Amino acid sequence: MANCILRGTLSKPAMAFARTLVSGQSAALPRVAMFTGSLVVPAARKAQPLASTTVRHFAVSPVRCSSGGSHVTLWNAERALSVALLGVIPVGLMFPSQVGDTLIAVSVVMHQHWGLEAIVTDYVRPILFGTTVPKLAHGLLLLVSAATLGGLFYFNYNDIGIAGFVRKIWSTKAKE
Repeated sequence: MANCILRGTLSKPAMAFARTLVSGQSAALPRVAMFTGSLVVPAARKAQPLASTTVRHFAVSPVRCSSGGSHVTLWNAERALSVALLGVIPVGLMFPSQVGDTLIAVSVVMHQHWGLEAIVTDYVRPILFGTTVPKLAHGLLLLVSAATLGGLFYFNYNDIGIAGFVRKIWSTKAKE
């Protein structure tokens, strides 16, 4: 943090000195406690270093598994699906067919699943709820997504379909 704050205002030697102080690598300078005459800590006690060199990892959400092992691939797939929805939904509604209804159903459920999965991963963390509740939440999300996709498929193949349903709603006139 000191590196970011000091970056624009100090010269290179001062910057190197600041880095050594922050990282705790200064061998030439003795480490002295700033408040050795405190009433709480006796002066004879060994002085603690000003900066700790240990790195603490504080990531608490589980790693999401993507197909290629790279989160960039999953992020790109999510964005591509979001852009594809801008074309799939209007075309599927303008030209109703089972293929269009199926594309709408699959893309909307995938979009919904990935969005809710991000919410579950971010907010149902193991540090807050233990390890069991996040696993249950992800499992429940899979069940909800599968049930939604199954229900939309059933509606598409055994009823009027998504596009037919939307057209029917739009054509309904108010009772007067």
